[in-house]
Amino acid sequence: MTTKTVLVIDDSIMIRKMVASILADQFEVLEAKDGITGLETAKKHHPDLILLDFVMPKMDGYDTLQAIRREESLKSTPVIMMSGLKEQVTSRIPEPFVGFDFIEKPFEADALLSQIRKTLQVAPAVVPQTASEDNTQLILHKLTAIETLLIQGVENLIQREVVTRLSGVNQRLDSQEVHSKNLEARIEKLTTELEQHTRGLALILNELRQIRKHLG
Repeated sequence: MTTKTVLVIDDSIMIRKMVASILADQFEVLEAKDGITGLETAKKHHPDLILLDFVMPKMDGYDTLQAIRREESLKSTPVIMMSGLKEQVTSRIPEPFVGFDFIEKPFEADALLSQIRKTLQVAPAVVPQTASEDNTQLILHKLTAIETLLIQGVENLIQREVVTRLSGVNQRLDSQEVHSKNLEARIEKLTTELEQHTRGLALILNELRQIRKHLG
């Protein structure tokens, strides 16, 4: 049976390598660091499934998905959106999600594998093992699960911190913009008043000149 190909589009190298490690035994994995690169990779390799992060620079998950769907050869390619900030996804794409599946970070390795297998209708690989190999695999599986959750936990904390700081910066910029607009309005008002006073003085000076002429 031909090995299925999964394209992982995520700006975090830690997440890409983590997902590649989880999928390596059962799928061929391609990686892309952003939506633009991801679109080009998808057009070139035509993966069987795309794992797409939502929070990315240049093109977020929504814009990348729209670009993917505009390609005739990728219109029916299954997409699973990933995000630790689901509220940002739902703010752009209301639930229920249509045209893609969704998995919330942090996810366990088994949950990701299960969702991918279900989407691609692929059965899990079964390899006969001895009792000692079973124990070793169990320990490795637990370690992988812990590593998976730790990596995603760190990524989530970083993303939320970045979003919080950007929100604070935007609020300050908005406040400064309001303040600037208020200053501009006051300056415009003073300028108008000054022009009115200047015209008034000009009229008075003109009247004085006319009086001088008559007196002279």
